[in-house]
Amino acid sequence: MKKIITVILTVILALSMFTACDFRPGGGGGEGNQEMLGNIVLNPDSGFEGTLKIAAPDVASHRNALNAFIGSFQKKYPKIKVEPTYLDLNGYKASIGRVAAASMKDPANMYDIFWLDQNYINEWIDLDILSPLESLMDADESIDEEDLNAQMLKVSSVNDKLYMMPRDYNQVVMYYNKAMFKAAKVDYPTDEMTGEEFKAMCEKLATNIAKLDDKTNDYGAVYADVCNYIVDCNVAWSSLDYPLVKSFGGSVVNEQGEVVFDSPETTAAIQYWGDLVNTKVGGIALAIDLTTGADRNGVQFRMQQSPIYLHARAVMSDILNEETMGGQTYLGIGNNNLGVAALPNFGGEYAVGAGCSGYAMYKNCAHGTEAWQFLKHVVSIEGQNAYSETGDCVPVRTSLLTDPTATWRTCLPEKLGSDFNHDAFIYKMDEAACSVNDFYPYVPFAAQAYVTARIEEAFKSCISGSTANFPWNLKAAADKMVSDIKTANG
Repeated sequence: MKKIITVILTVILALSMFTACDFRPGGGGGEGNQEMLGNIVLNPDSGFEGTLKIAAPDVASHRNALNAFIGSFQKKYPKIKVEPTYLDLNGYKASIGRVAAASMKDPANMYDIFWLDQNYINEWIDLDILSPLESLMDADESIDEEDLNAQMLKVSSVNDKLYMMPRDYNQVVMYYNKAMFKAAKVDYPTDEMTGEEFKAMCEKLATNIAKLDDKTNDYGAVYADVCNYIVDCNVAWSSLDYPLVKSFGGSVVNEQGEVVFDSPETTAAIQYWGDLVNTKVGGIALAIDLTTGADRNGVQFRMQQSPIYLHARAVMSDILNEETMGGQTYLGIGNNNLGVAALPNFGGEYAVGAGCSGYAMYKNCAHGTEAWQFLKHVVSIEGQNAYSETGDCVPVRTSLLTDPTATWRTCLPEKLGSDFNHDAFIYKMDEAACSVNDFYPYVPFAAQAYVTARIEEAFKSCISGSTANFPWNLKAAADKMVSDIKTANG
């Protein structure tokens, strides 16, 4: 079948060079830069010579990932010169946009491949810098999407067009600092916790840590003096806020395209988390406030000031390893002191945020053959195992997920110990994993990012504002969603 598709694709690409099609990826009129795609050699031999420019954030976990992929890639293509560029994370999106704008006349000045989060895709489609990949996937017999996690392909696509090659499977989990739990004499969390059990555990941690004036962390700081929050996270992150709403039985937009966000179920979800944020025990808040959680996400946990952190596998090396960033030195939580459990069942209908990041090809990529080989390598067994050695990867390749001997399950034994709970990262993934892409089919493309942003706005305004304004703030967010959809529909 793929051979037939290859022939058809070749004809289509050849014809497209002589037609005046709209090749804007988000416009639905074309498939990206067809001339560039038509010049790609799908499977060159190992002696292929070329150049490849790649951009990624200048953070240890991203550097580790890209170095792992590049190292294993160059074993197959030693004559392709790979030039990585690492950009400041805080200005990363803006930097990519600026370089793309400056490269309009000369695409060779733009990165061929660049990292992106699933939440960047819509914005970068609007910037017209992403090349859809499904034509290449269909034509190339050496790659089969059936080998990859279907959910991650879904979140990497818009309107059934694949814009990002997913590099991993990221399900939100509950990291915990074993040393802090031991000092507080609180049992470790389990994979089967309910929302009420989680809250009770946080209350007990706060009560006991507030009394730990004789116990210090690795920085020499007294726990009772530096612990201001039990749970460190950014709850307004779409991988946390939407699943929390869903776990209480809520939704955002139904199959008829109606906004159903302003509901008793959504109210219960936001009130649950608001109680954690606004409840203090012994002077310690059960959960971090939303502003600090967004601006300093993970800092409290990495500084060994908060015992719990909600995030995904992709940041694990940042947690484990010593690193200096932004003038702050993080010592790492190693020596078998890092534990992990599945996210609690907060509302009774288990839902857990799952998504990914990955790499995209520039629409007018100057080195298309090299770029396509790299993207394929990212999801190959060799590439996935190389990335897994960093500790940050739950493979997007399905055959590796449950293999007990897979590298992602056996890596870093000296830091994680032999009893590390790797299963937490895929706990109930087939039945409970969710993302905002679940309701995107019922929302016009132009409104999708806005509707998602309204969920964040609702959490911030309802939790940070006065209790009296809660119903009004929730309704205001829902009304804005309705307006966003109407505007997108013209």
